[in-house]
Amino acid sequence: MMRQYRRIKQDHGDAILFFRLGDFYEMFEKDAKEASALLNLTLTNRQNVPMCGIPYHASHNYIARLLKAGRKIAICEQITLPEGGRGIAERRVVEIITPGTVVDEDFLEKNSNNYLVSIGSTKTQFALAYIDLSTGDFQTTSFPWENRIEMLKKELARLAPKELLIQNTLCEDDPGVGRILDEYPDSMIGRYPDWSYDIETSGALLRKQLGVSNLKGFGIDEADPALLPIGVLLEYLEDTSKSLLRHVLSLKLYRGDDFVGLDESTQKNLELVKNLQDGGRKYTLLDVLDHTKTSIGARMLKKWLLSPLFDKKAIEERQLGADALYRNQLLLSSVREILSGVLDLERLSARVAMDRAHAKDLAAIKQSLLAAESLQELMSDWFNPWTTDAEKKAAINDVQSLLERAIHEDPSILLTEGRLIKTGFNKELDRLKNLKQNSQKVLESYLDEEKEQTKIGNLRIKYNRIIGYYLEVTKGNLSQVPKHFIRRQSLVGSERYTTDRLVELETKISGTTDQIIDLERELFLEVRHAVQERVPAILKLASWIGWLDCLCSLAQAATIHGYIKPSITNSPKIAIDDGRHPVVESYLPAGEFIPNSTHIDPRDVSFALITGPNMAGKSTYLRQVALITLMAQIGSFVPAREAEIGLVDRIYCRVGASDNLARGESTFLVEMNETAHILRSSTSKSLIIMDEVGRGTSTNDGLSIAWAVTEHLLEQSAKVLFATHFHELTFIEHPKKQNLALSIAEHGDEIVFLKKVKPGAVNHSYGIHVAKLAGVPREVVQRAEAILKKLLEHERQDALPEANDRIEEPQTSLFDQDDLLLKEIASVDVNSITPVEALNLINRWKLELNKQE
Repeated sequence: MMRQYRRIKQDHGDAILFFRLGDFYEMFEKDAKEASALLNLTLTNRQNVPMCGIPYHASHNYIARLLKAGRKIAICEQITLPEGGRGIAERRVVEIITPGTVVDEDFLEKNSNNYLVSIGSTKTQFALAYIDLSTGDFQTTSFPWENRIEMLKKELARLAPKELLIQNTLCEDDPGVGRILDEYPDSMIGRYPDWSYDIETSGALLRKQLGVSNLKGFGIDEADPALLPIGVLLEYLEDTSKSLLRHVLSLKLYRGDDFVGLDESTQKNLELVKNLQDGGRKYTLLDVLDHTKTSIGARMLKKWLLSPLFDKKAIEERQLGADALYRNQLLLSSVREILSGVLDLERLSARVAMDRAHAKDLAAIKQSLLAAESLQELMSDWFNPWTTDAEKKAAINDVQSLLERAIHEDPSILLTEGRLIKTGFNKELDRLKNLKQNSQKVLESYLDEEKEQTKIGNLRIKYNRIIGYYLEVTKGNLSQVPKHFIRRQSLVGSERYTTDRLVELETKISGTTDQIIDLERELFLEVRHAVQERVPAILKLASWIGWLDCLCSLAQAATIHGYIKPSITNSPKIAIDDGRHPVVESYLPAGEFIPNSTHIDPRDVSFALITGPNMAGKSTYLRQVALITLMAQIGSFVPAREAEIGLVDRIYCRVGASDNLARGESTFLVEMNETAHILRSSTSKSLIIMDEVGRGTSTNDGLSIAWAVTEHLLEQSAKVLFATHFHELTFIEHPKKQNLALSIAEHGDEIVFLKKVKPGAVNHSYGIHVAKLAGVPREVVQRAEAILKKLLEHERQDALPEANDRIEEPQTSLFDQDDLLLKEIASVDVNSITPVEALNLINRWKLELNKQE
């Protein structure tokens, strides 16, 4: 047997092999040592072979723990038993379970997608494809090589993949990519050779999977670099799933400009789906807006939040649906009630397509289709896509009718217990069931005969799996036992017997039961296959249900929180009257949040410089504007009295910073990286939120950087809200700049934060007042006041530069490096120069850089 184990293990060296032995999965040698440590199992030795095991029926719990630890599991089953019970059973790996390929609901988060990502590159293009095998969501994109770091960070933050497949040279030769991957220690990462990333091979595999002769119907050119990582992904899925992927029916090609750009730090700082405290969902925008009733809708809403639309028509279509539901509260309530009866049709369909669905899954599909039928009857033609797709509507009706007739009301999960198929669906099955029922009556009749003959009034016929049917006689009646009773077992208070007649009846009943189980299994598989053929229609229905659920969720959020429908325009203007922070206000008593207005229009004023003390509400105000804009561009209502949102192509939120140990970056370097990224990639259509730029270094350096950044953004004419403690920046004069301040009220030595934005500037930070409020010891506060007084006496206002004065800086700029030197470095062919030449070049570059210090 160990030879068989080692032969199978040799083909699955990177997986923990679950080797089926009877009712257990056993692990041996290296796998046993690793699994025993991860699963807290007892490690034993047999003939110097380390081993441990888990019960077959409890395997799901252990598999889930291994997946969470980022491990791959190969399931090796007994395929056939040896004749006569001797010899070695035939075994083979029937499934490989990995974090990114699971479809079993026990291993999935119901409200989050489970993405497997594949990444590859050419010399000029970088490509990323991803799939959620549990839903069939399959997409790909590509972008220029020089944008790879920005795009990879953004996409991985959005997708939160459970597993990554990476072109090997990217890991070895691209430090930027390597540092990003280091930030995903919980994601399983597989490396693949360069030759496996081939556009032509990927195209052929994709056409085979989608069942088409060309990809024109999907809007994909055969030479599109976005195809590059797809081949590795599809081959990996084929190797691991060991089944056809009948639900992977289409591929969506997307580009970066299809949606509003949200980089990694913006997604994090706006706390869209994870909070900054513990990474949980509480205190996030998702937590406020998510009133979905289905897992399909919950996953879709999360995707909407991370991919706001940049298409006015598409936004207004969502608005139209949400508004119709918002205005008809009775309809909204009825739809949400019906939606609560819809189970996860996407993932149920995936399991059907992959031959993983059991009878309870089909019963869940039946229940969901009944609810969907009620939804279609309730909704208007505008909401109901089935009025124009008769073919798919007919397919849905066929599935619903079949499942209603075929599947038992309370079916078994196992195929070996019966109770799968309804009475009336199959005549032969009904005949066998009747025969079994009649056999039970024969047993009862036989028992009556024995009672009459033996005069044992409490004689019983019972059954267990060990000895089958038996007659039970209590100790007090043993003297009445007749000679034809054959003893089977002796217990403390009774004896168990059989008879020739009982054995005969048991044989007949058992044979009938086996026939029923076999026929039910056969019929169930036929029904499942029929449902498989209609999976495309079910998936389309599931998508519509998710979309409807999202609209209901937005309408419900608007109802609860008093949101209004914003006006969406193609102008550059953002006008928000009495806007509110959607998350902060949801945790305050009604009416307590103080609203503030925002008016930015690059044709007039594009840059708002905001001053005010700590705790005055600057960061809340900044995030509020970004969140309202984002909410408008997913089609949501917004927290304001009135709002006009001109479409933005990107939202940048540089609010706060912390060091990044994984990337080896200090707090200030993180801040400067984010600032540099904004200055280089933002456009005149972008919304930029910046808070305390330059605070992580010395005062003079920080002020200089903040001043220069302000001037740069003013020239660019993007929509900017810039909060700062550098009050000197308020003296910058520019026709597109306005000064705003968070107002306060002073009462002697005390201050009150009014949380209201007004025109003007605050020339004091009130930091010592805030320290006092925080409970800093009195003697420390008094000393700080004395030091501040002394510093203010030496302050010289005339030392500030005039607005737009260009000052020659002795310090190397973080943003304008020597272009000639960069071009020379980029042009070097590292494959053709010798090591000595490389050292000479590096030395010359170092000397040139030192001249700039």
